[in-house]
Amino acid sequence: MEMNPETIKALLDAFEVSDWQEMTITIGSDRLHVSRDGTTTSPAPDPVQHPPDPPPPPQAAAAPPVQSPRPSPPASSPQAAAPMAAPEGTAIESPSVGLFWRAPAPGAPPFVEVGARVAADETVAIVEVMKLMNHVVSPVAGVVTAIPVENGEAVEYGQPLVFVVPEG
Repeated sequence: MEMNPETIKALLDAFEVSDWQEMTITIGSDRLHVSRDGTTTSPAPDPVQHPPDPPPPPQAAAAPPVQSPRPSPPASSPQAAAPMAAPEGTAIESPSVGLFWRAPAPGAPPFVEVGARVAADETVAIVEVMKLMNHVVSPVAGVVTAIPVENGEAVEYGQPLVFVVPEG
């Protein structure tokens, strides 16, 4: 068995329909840990290849206890809750579970900003899974109206990452 996006999705689907409160899977040097209450038994390893911009630690630590056991990641952050109230446009969703990156490298400018025009098939973000960088592309040409996810934030499969209002 190999820890790849399909395996991770299958494991998370199994966890979601189970009555388990916590699950840890180790395959070789790869480890997947999920918990329904948002707590972890050990700290998650930091991404080595692409470290996030320094997030405010109190916000990250305070978010999980405030939400229900299966929170919607955009609603878990007080700052992200307001833009997600009524986003306009086509939602570009995460292709897998992983870490959301707005730029191709630390210190590089973001792929897109709110108000920017994007072409169809243009990269708008990256979702990192097991040190693999998966480019997230816009399915439509248009204008970016919202980016409800913070740089370096963990995302789930199907979670909206960017909203684009199609042109035309």
